[in-house]
Formats: sequence, structure tokens, C-alpha cells
Amino acid sequence: MVKLTANITKPLPVFHEGLSGTISKVEVIKTQLRGYEGVRVILSNTNCEECGKTQGLDTNDHADMLWLRDNVGQKSKLGAFILTLGDDTDNWVGKKIVIKTWQSKTRAIQVLDSKKK
Repeated sequence: MVKLTANITKPLPVFHEGLSGTISKVEVIKTQLRGYEGVRVILSNTNCEECGKTQGLDTNDHADMLWLRDNVGQKSKLGAFILTLGDDTDNWVGKKIVIKTWQSKTRAIQVLDSKKK
């Protein structure tokens, strides 16, 4: 028999209204089965301690996928980030943001400070 060495990981909680924190990582992800591409945004040092605890995590980080498309609405997940932070994801890291609204077709974020890191 083969001993498997894969680590079992738990997903981070997703974004929700009122969540604030600093964007610590932005990475392009491509799904293995269907080849869908998206941008995974990780928000660290958030103001939400409960989400991670309810999922058995020792972190208050949150993450969400912004699926890539040729055309996006300004109130879609990806559209809200592009409209607020621009289209260069390298410039997103280090920005402190708040999720103003995070419901389908009514998503909006706001930058809390404009300091460049």
C-alpha cells in the first residue's frame, strides 16, 4: 500500500458585508477539472474573529474567488475590485479595505487608506 502524504486543509471563511482587513495575497487560480480561472484574494487582520472559530480555524483571515471573465459588471465580485483598486492586482496587496455590500449583483468595496506599501 501507498502512504498518502496530502495535507487536509480547511477553507477560509468567505467575504461578507462589514468585513474589513488588509489584502495580504492575490493569486490567479485555475481549476484542474474545468480550467476555470479566477483571482483568489486573501484578506488578513480582519475585524471578524468569529468566522474562523466557527470553522475550527486559528485565524481571522478570509478569502474569496473573483472569477475571471472578458466582461464583468461593476457590481460583480471582480468588477467591484477592479472599479475600486484598478486592474493591476499587484497594486492590491497591502491595501486596507472594507466590504460595503456583498450580495449577488450588489457588491461594493471601499479603500480605508491610500498608503502604498
